[in-house]
Amino acid sequence: MKGLKVVLWICGVSCLLGFIFAVLPWRTITTLFEWFGIQPLEARPIIVYMIRMFSVIVGMIGIFFVFLALNPLNYGAMLLLAAYGLLCYGVLSLVGGIRYGFPIWIFAGDVIFGVAFGILILVFRKKTMQESAT
Repeated sequence: MKGLKVVLWICGVSCLLGFIFAVLPWRTITTLFEWFGIQPLEARPIIVYMIRMFSVIVGMIGIFFVFLALNPLNYGAMLLLAAYGLLCYGVLSLVGGIRYGFPIWIFAGDVIFGVAFGILILVFRKKTMQESAT
């Protein structure tokens, strides 16, 4: 159970960082784009709104992972949702990164994070379920 909790806490804290990006000044966000080698987006209201709302959604997913981490055995089906959601995120990050021609170092972290943590949740979930059954 400890391994499952650790993985879920890492996912939760990682996603909670999205709340920080929701309140950062736009100039800081465009500087991050430049650092990644991406042409900064124009500060049109719809673009600023969408990026900030995406950041809030990521933060809310972090809250979901924190709830799972507090007591994983109470959320059996939700653990599968979290695991398969991360796996889909990893695969879609790979497809999107290739599709839009980004350098691999931009999306590799997302691919590795999604696939690795999705698999870890599945493995630790199975192990935890077996331990609790005995």
